[in-house]
This record gives sequence, C-alpha cells and structure tokens, in this order.
Amino acid sequence: MKNLRVLLCGLGNLDRGDDGFGPYIIKNIEETEKIKKLDCGLYPENYLNKMVSSGADLVIFLDTVRNEKKEPMILRNEEIMKTNVLSVSTHTLPFSAVYQFLREGGIKDIIFLGVPPSSYTEFTPKTKELSHKILEALKLIDGRNNLDIMGIYEILSTAIQ
Repeated sequence: MKNLRVLLCGLGNLDRGDDGFGPYIIKNIEETEKIKKLDCGLYPENYLNKMVSSGADLVIFLDTVRNEKKEPMILRNEEIMKTNVLSVSTHTLPFSAVYQFLREGGIKDIIFLGVPPSSYTEFTPKTKELSHKILEALKLIDGRNNLDIMGIYEILSTAIQ
C-alpha cells in the first residue's frame, strides 16, 4: 500500500480571531513529501483547480463552523453531502458543490474538519489549544507509513475530542 498524499486547505481569516483557525494550521505545519498545504483564505472556490491538480489522494479542509452542539466536527465524503451547515466564502457556496467538483476532478477522499468559533476579535485559548492538538495529530499522520483514510479519520477524530 502506498502512502496517501494529503493536501491541507485552510479556510478563514487570521485577522478575525477564531476564524483564522484554518490559516493558523497552514501557517504552523511544515510541508513534507506526504503533506502539502494551501491557504485558501475566504475564497476556496478560487483554488479548486489547484486542489485537483495537486495530485492529492485526500483533501482535508480546516475551517470554523457553527453548529448547534458548538463542538468540533469532522465529516468524510458522503457525510459532507448530507449536511447543510457547511458553506464557504462570502458567496455562501454550498460545501457540497466544492465536494462534487473535487470528486469529479479525481480527488478520492475529502474530509472537512471544523471547529466552533468563540470570538471574531481574538484567537481564543480554546481554539489555539485545539489547533495544537490537530497539528500534533497531523505530525503523527505524516510520520506513519501505509496509513489509510480511515486511520487518518480516526487520528483526527481523537484529536478534536
């Protein structure tokens, strides 16, 4: 089994407190042979062709997300299509449209990892702590050989609990 090539896509704005979660991860992770990164800012739709042409087997989106439980969430593949709480950019493009474009472009697996924002004026200690747990999980993923999508999903799920 070959190692998966992972593309991390950070969504959000570093100048808007916890909304900078995705770009914060991108800023603080090193690219390696297995893990590449892309800061999509507020407009991930502008980067869709780069994502498709990256050669990634797995794209992981990192963003803030509001949900009723106010807890971090992780969605994989078809789960993304079943939720209506995800939208990206100021144009409120449904995330399901992003998912569909990437799948049609050959991306095999997609994960959306979202954390609830507590503040749009400061990067809160809660979000920073969670970010560091996720960074450690990503380093663990990078250090493993022969890791599959479910292994990555489990490692990330554990990190956000």
